[in-house]
Amino acid sequence: MIRKKDFSFFSTYLLAREAEKRGATIEKFYPKTKQSFLIIKYKNKIETIMGQRISTLSYNASFICSNKVFCKILLKRNGIKTSEGKYFSKTKIPDSLAYIQKIGFPIVIKPLYGTWGDGVYTGIADIAAAKRAIKKILASGERKRFLVEKQFVGEEYRILATKNKLLGIINRIPANVIGDGKNNIKNLISKKNDDKRRGEGHSESLVKIKIDSEIIETLKKKHLTLASVPKKGEQVFLRIKSNLSAGGDSIDVTDKAHPNIKKLATKVILSIPNLPYAGFDFMTKDITKDPFKTDYIVIEINESPMLSMHHFPFRGKRRNVAKDIIDLIF
Repeated sequence: MIRKKDFSFFSTYLLAREAEKRGATIEKFYPKTKQSFLIIKYKNKIETIMGQRISTLSYNASFICSNKVFCKILLKRNGIKTSEGKYFSKTKIPDSLAYIQKIGFPIVIKPLYGTWGDGVYTGIADIAAAKRAIKKILASGERKRFLVEKQFVGEEYRILATKNKLLGIINRIPANVIGDGKNNIKNLISKKNDDKRRGEGHSESLVKIKIDSEIIETLKKKHLTLASVPKKGEQVFLRIKSNLSAGGDSIDVTDKAHPNIKKLATKVILSIPNLPYAGFDFMTKDITKDPFKTDYIVIEINESPMLSMHHFPFRGKRRNVAKDIIDLIF
């Protein structure tokens, strides 16, 4: 019998648990480690799962999803709106700065490859901040190219879908605390981290908020420190980016979304050949409005999405999306 503690990724455990409930046999490639690489045997079929990647996902589809430029090209060719943007190499920094002046602020600068919001800088409002972001991204030897995008103003969502079915929509909220009029921000973070749903890395459905230089800087811009005491009911955002891996909150809004979000979701998945299912980052000003009649953008596609956010959201209805993925496989 499989155990949650034997998996580094909670989402992979949820897939394995669902398959085991159906009578499948679960084996791990590395049984003595927490690596989330599985062999699933069910009746006459053998399936492999790498994280949340299933065998019908092609190498090309995985590569396209990981390359933000290639992904944007295919999305645009299929009539999907994406943010205005362009990528540059480390030898083309002057060209990137000229491009930034052309499209105007605010902008987002991020690595050409990357996950979990690592190395993504949002809300950049001047050239000096843009130069600092580029320098930080290129400081890593592996990052020789970066993407500059015009920033879209709206709410951010993670939409999970297959080629023909919308599975769930999560509104992702940046890491934050809500004041009680007594505790300072540092203590409020500690109290929020006591939630059993919050863990390290991707071991749970939510991630603990780690106090770092980004949080200190975000508070400083608000004329706050970790010692500041927010008023009762006052919400203080600790970061700009909304990634759950950075301590953000997940709010299920699937039932609130406009019906045509489903059509758009399946259109996004079908735009990448041999992509069986995925989670994609979506921004709009109002999720209840028809996306084909309002402004929106698809930021990027994740072919190995964090399923656990739908199973155990911070707030809202729980959705057994692992069941849908196992149905898709078998």
